[in-house]
Amino acid sequence: MPVALSTGHEVGLGVTGLVFILFALASSFLFRRFRPDYPGRGLLAFIVVAFVFFFGMLTAVEVFGAEEEHHTEAAGETTTAPAETTTSQQTTTAQTSTQATTTAPAKPAATKVPVSEAEFKITLASTDLKAGEITFEVKNDGKIPHDLAIKGTADKTDLIPAGGTAELKVTLKAGKYELYCTVPGHEAAGMKLNITVS
Repeated sequence: MPVALSTGHEVGLGVTGLVFILFALASSFLFRRFRPDYPGRGLLAFIVVAFVFFFGMLTAVEVFGAEEEHHTEAAGETTTAPAETTTSQQTTTAQTSTQATTTAPAKPAATKVPVSEAEFKITLASTDLKAGEITFEVKNDGKIPHDLAIKGTADKTDLIPAGGTAELKVTLKAGKYELYCTVPGHEAAGMKLNITVS
């Protein structure tokens, strides 16, 4: 088990959970059918195995959560620098000529929108945003993991651990959009917010 979890993949977490569940079901229903006095004299071994599985599951969750936090920190280090537009004009007295040099117009910088997530709400300073490139700077102020997604698109952040941050860079046209948390049950509990882009 620990080898599968060292990569921090969801598969490792799922396999660990499955083994824990199978052990619990087998010890509750299957073992009693063949040994009515189960666990009997093997009570100490049963308790040790149950604790090993329990702490193995806790460790799997911790390892999986720590790796996700590492990815969101790396995403937070990426920044964009706005391009500069320069225009210069030269006049020479010897030759009465004028030269004008112009670089391409700068692409407008992405609008940065701070977002706060907590149980069970999403908060923005303003729900009216300008169309174009928008960078949602998401901070999880809650106690459990959340993410941020835009309904009707494939755009979403990775799972953000408690106290963590992430960025969601999108280009939105004018219209109405819904931000929400894709963690099962969170949207229904109120983690959704309508925004207007104009």
